[in-house]
Amino acid sequence: MIVDLVSQMKTMNLMLSILQGNPERCMPYPFEPYREKPLPDRSLYGLETSTPEAQGVESAWLNGFFTALRDCQSIHVHSVAVMRHGKLIAEASFKPYTAAFPHMQFSAAKSVVGMAVGMAVSENRLSVTDKLVDFFPDERSFFHNSHVSNVTIQNLLQMTAGVKYNELFSVTDRDWVRGYLSSECIFEPGSEFYYNSMNTYMLSAVLHRMTGISLVDYLMPRLFTPMRIPRPRWETCPMGIEKGGWGLYLRSVDMAKLGQLYLQQGLWHTAKGDRQLVPEQWVRDSIEKTVRTDGASRDDRYGYQLWSFPVGHSYQYSGLFGQHVFILPHLDAVVAMTSGSQTFVTDEASTITEKYFAKDAEGFHDEPLPNNLHALRKLEDTLAHLYAVQQTIPPQPKKPIWPPFQPAPQLRRTVPPLALSLEGKSYRLESGYGTIMPQTLKAFINNYPPTIEAFSFRFTPGMCHIGIRSGGEDTVLTAGLENEPFRSEMTVNGETYPVGCSVYLTTDEDDRPVLKLYAAFLQTPFTRVIKFVFYHDLQQLLVRFDEQPSIEESCEMMFGLMSGAGASQKHFAMTAAQEKMRPRLKQLSMPKMHGRLIKPEQEMPQTAEKKEPDKIAQTEE
Repeated sequence: MIVDLVSQMKTMNLMLSILQGNPERCMPYPFEPYREKPLPDRSLYGLETSTPEAQGVESAWLNGFFTALRDCQSIHVHSVAVMRHGKLIAEASFKPYTAAFPHMQFSAAKSVVGMAVGMAVSENRLSVTDKLVDFFPDERSFFHNSHVSNVTIQNLLQMTAGVKYNELFSVTDRDWVRGYLSSECIFEPGSEFYYNSMNTYMLSAVLHRMTGISLVDYLMPRLFTPMRIPRPRWETCPMGIEKGGWGLYLRSVDMAKLGQLYLQQGLWHTAKGDRQLVPEQWVRDSIEKTVRTDGASRDDRYGYQLWSFPVGHSYQYSGLFGQHVFILPHLDAVVAMTSGSQTFVTDEASTITEKYFAKDAEGFHDEPLPNNLHALRKLEDTLAHLYAVQQTIPPQPKKPIWPPFQPAPQLRRTVPPLALSLEGKSYRLESGYGTIMPQTLKAFINNYPPTIEAFSFRFTPGMCHIGIRSGGEDTVLTAGLENEPFRSEMTVNGETYPVGCSVYLTTDEDDRPVLKLYAAFLQTPFTRVIKFVFYHDLQQLLVRFDEQPSIEESCEMMFGLMSGAGASQKHFAMTAAQEKMRPRLKQLSMPKMHGRLIKPEQEMPQTAEKKEPDKIAQTEE
């Protein structure tokens, strides 16, 4: 089809631009910064708390669950909230992350769209049997495929629409509705499962068309306000419609609330009495009207914008990079989780949850248990010492054995001798592609900061202050130096991002000083990793850029989207992508840059001595 060919050509142009190191040049719309400054918020807003034992759960069993998440090397969990019998019994953040900030949701956002559709159905605004094209009569002249005309709301809900227009096409288009409706189907709608986030976007577009307001505005009085969830941010497409399938920001406790809502069949207990926020029949339909997916190793099924979970009759809201809400009716429990893992629906966190929240889980009981202060304190100690990246765990001072109640010694707040040799030094970098923002994050939010031009270094006890010059502007990252991560904020192209930073200083096999920076973007799954190697008597600098989750696996996800969208595009993926894209993307996202020492009289980036960073509240659990 002509329209699909145009989309494929745009995608090829995007690929070529990436090969040239200029992906921002082919974006059809400019980046618009989110002007609201993110502020930490630890309020539970009416969510009751309890000890595990009071709700029939052994603290020692939960301690095993969190320890297993901590020790698993293949995942990077950021926050976890556990509820039982409607009460929050455990909550943890893996430093530098904090549950006080909303976390970017990917496909877990789809389940919220599913709730909104159920509300609209109950208000007789639409039906699951309605044809998608009937909501957009002004786009009829662009229809080129009769199969698209047969797509129903239910096909969108169950991911059985089969429309080729997917997330990758949306990167290169302004009008996603027109692009979707002008695309082809790769099978008869309803006959197969083909996971495509643009299906959920079209549900968002239908709700926008039917209500005349934004999806967030529609949900505020119907969902968020009654549940006392602060008004969330939800990214929009170039036409101002919420993306639906991704781009929603929620705190882990808000995610847990949404899981509890479905556990209670759409009923929510408010201060003014119980309210049926989502129709009970819709909740049942969402869980029971499922289709078989193509999961190779599990009996995965997909309902109305949610997945099955292989424990009893459990189910989950889940998305890319390890954002999960597990709803476990057999235990009357909910587990909400944010992560930075390179996974989709199933990962090691899912496997660990299956084990500790199984039907016959030993740590769960029908009746309340006697208090166990020793086990509870051990759980609390575990929760207080969790880190998202194992390499950022600071050296722990030994706890005193006697007297037993003597406070543990604190980390010594001094500047190491190796750091003193780097104090005040600045380096101008040669041309390259290194930026402070991870490549994958840039691609998702369309924010491409300028290449870094220079670095400077300054140290204070327990802290490292890294001055960065980029695009002629200076900023400072303050990081804990072999210490607890330091939370601050960074502004990139007008948008403010909370970050948590740690730095470790050592020497390599050639006895050269090496400084490694971990900068976690706290509202996202992504962490920038920068390794500085100083050599030639500190006259020169080698900078290596990396990121977590890894760029290689993110690229494989992108190629998977390409190969699932039609024969011609699959051919392109198999040739140009395999032969050129993978090594080039790795080169661009994991670049190396060289720098030379700037003489003291030359201009250099500001350090903390000249400009202190805007420190965010160090909200600790």
